[in-house]
Amino acid sequence: MATAAAAFAHIDLALWLVRCRSLALAELVARYLLIGDRSSQATFAMPSVLASQSAEVAAFERWVRDHLTEPLSIREAAEAIGVSARTLQRRTMATMGLSPLAFANEVRLDEAAHLLRNTSLSTDAVAAAVGLCNASSLGQLVRQRRGSTLRTLRGEGVLRAGVARSED
Repeated sequence: MATAAAAFAHIDLALWLVRCRSLALAELVARYLLIGDRSSQATFAMPSVLASQSAEVAAFERWVRDHLTEPLSIREAAEAIGVSARTLQRRTMATMGLSPLAFANEVRLDEAAHLLRNTSLSTDAVAAAVGLCNASSLGQLVRQRRGSTLRTLRGEGVLRAGVARSED
């Protein structure tokens, strides 16, 4: 038997039930449910929740977050967390349904979405903060992985009085 009692526990419970059936569907549902009112935490929710299912993937996620501005090296990341690149590949695929590179890009996108919604940084500055070369690269990744645009992501944030937003 499963129950929910806290304010957002019903969402967490529903995501857990969906995740038991399909990791990919749970990720999609989470993006629709969590991005709205809980944006400060929601941008990290699904990668963190799913990654926690494997110690190696959780360690890889932490490594990626700690090295966001650096070029990604799967070999270096694997060595840093104490596994082979092949083991990291197998673990991320089994846990996330994604390659290590695709998972790292999800982490980058989550951080970029958070920065776009909650800061007035230019899109080039956001791209640099998540390890991408420019706003164009970030925009392409957002379109491919989220089916959205940088302008849409920025518009989902809360406008801060007196803070000018840069043009995308």
